[in-house]
Parts: sequence; C-alpha cells; structure tokens
Amino acid sequence: MSVALRNAKGCLTEAGFRALERSAVGQAPAELAAHMASCATCQERMLSGRRAPSETPRAERKPPPPAWRIWALLGFTLLLIAMFAATVRWLAAR
Repeated sequence: MSVALRNAKGCLTEAGFRALERSAVGQAPAELAAHMASCATCQERMLSGRRAPSETPRAERKPPPPAWRIWALLGFTLLLIAMFAATVRWLAAR
C-alpha cells in the first residue's frame, strides 16, 4: 500500500479515504479494503464523516417535529385505545 494513503499509525489518510470513495462498489484496491475491514478506527472515521483524527464529526441535526403533530399523534393514539376498549366491552356484553 502506498505510504501516502496511510499515516504513521498505519491508518488511512484523507487520500486513502478519497481512493476508497472514488472506487466502484466491490472494486476498491484490495489493500485499502483489507485495512478498512480490520481497522475499527478507520471504520469509525468513515461512518462518522471524520477524516482527520482531530476533526470533529459532522453534526447533522434534524429539527424536532412541530408540536401540533405530536399532539395529533397522541390524540389519535388515545382515540384508538378508546375504540379498542369499547369494542372489547361490546363483545363481552354479547
């Protein structure tokens, strides 16, 4: 494996990650794929979006759902529970 693709600790550099990303699915260089399969640090960096060890992970936060949607879901759930209880009561009275 090229020295430019690994750092002093043996983990992939930014160039190593770019080489993996550019390759087609199943066509990555064998050395890079083998290292990625065996190195938990590089796997974590790949999945978290961090490329450099000192880089902080990308924060992708979704905004919370609007309050009306939460209340509508709660009301619908309570309505279903009430309908279920009424149905059980009606079946028990038969």
